[in-house]
Amino acid sequence: MLIGLNTNAQEDYIRPGLLKATGTIAPSTMLNRAVNNIYLTGFLEYYTDKHLSLRGETYFFVDGKSKSGQPNLFVHQAMRTYFGAYYHVNKNNWDNYIGFQPGLTLMRALPSVDATEKLRACPSFAIHVGSTFYIWKYFNFYVDLAYVNSMYQGLPAGGQRTDELILSAGLGFQVNTKKAK
Repeated sequence: MLIGLNTNAQEDYIRPGLLKATGTIAPSTMLNRAVNNIYLTGFLEYYTDKHLSLRGETYFFVDGKSKSGQPNLFVHQAMRTYFGAYYHVNKNNWDNYIGFQPGLTLMRALPSVDATEKLRACPSFAIHVGSTFYIWKYFNFYVDLAYVNSMYQGLPAGGQRTDELILSAGLGFQVNTKKAK
């Protein structure tokens, strides 16, 4: 009887039709200057296969802080949006993944960096690695590390790199849109 209960408790959450979503506050570190930023981020992901998913993600800039105490902040306003594919390696309720997302960064630099204060569109891409643990049919815990690559163009001195490492983690939500076979 206990073996039967344990078998029923091992539900397969990771399958085609899984739809996941999250929303969290994500800290980042800029790789080309001594600055930490904070983003409000969220994603929506759909599994086409147990090992393949499609994911859209957006980051809204909230604030930045200099690591060195110098006036070296760069970003005044920013939004980063990406869409791409992820490959998953999963075992039971653990799901480890890597993903690539091309995207677009909309950014306005501080007046001390760009006197025109124009909102500029910059091509961008993101590479993700992460892990998800499914705790129930509607909830999961996840951790995700993203490397985002972009260049702010149009400055008199030339383009400025705005690459960042962004860490997000927390409680995620999911629903299976297809019945298990």
